[in-house]
Amino acid sequence: MAERTDDYIAAHVQEALARDPRVNEPELEVQVVNRRVFVTGVVPTNERREAIEAVVRDVSPNFDVENQTTVARYPEAGEPERVG
Repeated sequence: MAERTDDYIAAHVQEALARDPRVNEPELEVQVVNRRVFVTGVVPTNERREAIEAVVRDVSPNFDVENQTTVARYPEAGEPERVG
């Protein structure tokens, strides 16, 4: 029964991360194990990564948060790439 509850919490958190304008990331993975919410994936900014923890705490305040997301690194803009 705990597994079904964990799956429900994970789905609820995943939906919140997709819908909350602070995060707006539907592709993040969420798992709940032993009252811990694990979030993995890649986000575009550090601000969005920090917002993930706030959203998870808002929707599951009695759980610990393991934010294992990473911030994407993009190369510096430089010379335009020549094609052809």
